[in-house]
Amino acid sequence: MHDDDRALRDQLRAADPARALPPASPTWLDHRMEQIMTDQSVTTSTVTPEAPRRAFRRWMPVAGVAAGLAIAAAIVVPLVLGGPEPTVESLQPSMGGGLASGSCLVLEPATVAAQEQAFAATVLQIQGNTVVLEVTERFVGEVADRVEVAQIDTMTSDFSGVPFEVGQSYLVGAIDGTITGCGVTGADSAELRAVYDAAFPG
Repeated sequence: MHDDDRALRDQLRAADPARALPPASPTWLDHRMEQIMTDQSVTTSTVTPEAPRRAFRRWMPVAGVAAGLAIAAAIVVPLVLGGPEPTVESLQPSMGGGLASGSCLVLEPATVAAQEQAFAATVLQIQGNTVVLEVTERFVGEVADRVEVAQIDTMTSDFSGVPFEVGQSYLVGAIDGTITGCGVTGADSAELRAVYDAAFPG
């Protein structure tokens, strides 16, 4: 044995708190080992690691921010994009049938009720000769979100139709894709509104 090993061994013996005790007998050691091997009363407690919980707490603020961004995007994106594209249809202007406005019959609710399409709308814009109407109320028939119609020529018309103006609201009737004149279509006044209300009660 090397001198260093002998010195280390002496140090370990000196540090042993049981160095003064007599050695245990082999019989006692065998008995104690048998007890250890056969004793099943010792229960092992399961310790749940703390790391996953800490990780969950660490990610909770991130998940909250992500959820908030998703909600904000769901609200803001449709506003930015303007929502779905509005449907558009075209109608022909009032033909008049060669009648002057003074030759039109007195407007009755039955005449308005006979329209295939009837709606209220506001003129969004007039591009060249095309009037773009934004539909605000539907009384009867399938009507798109926007209706395009050619502006009548006040110089050559028989005055049974109505010229449209930007920003003004109108009540419009149409049959076979053509706007009806003779007072069925006109500015949304109290008088014309009363006729439409009588034609389409409720």
